[in-house]
Amino acid sequence: MPCRIGITTDPEARRVYWQKQAIGLANWQVLEMFRSKAAAKEYETQYALRHGCKVAPGDLDLLGREKELATEHEYWWYVYHFDYEPEKPNHI
Repeated sequence: MPCRIGITTDPEARRVYWQKQAIGLANWQVLEMFRSKAAAKEYETQYALRHGCKVAPGDLDLLGREKELATEHEYWWYVYHFDYEPEKPNHI
């Protein structure tokens, strides 16, 4: 079963988002939390490499671009992981 990993400042909103996007979402979990976005990204990258997970697109929470401009330690950054069903090719 493929897996995905990502970072967010709002894990519940991201879980809801991925429930609508990923078929067969399972095993949702927050792995770690960091005060630094850079530390969260580093953990995300290393975890993805070790476990063969796809990295989710960047944090798309409600504040969007405003978060990118915020100071490094202004938010808690959560690293999340989940499994999902692989896409089945369409056979014609």
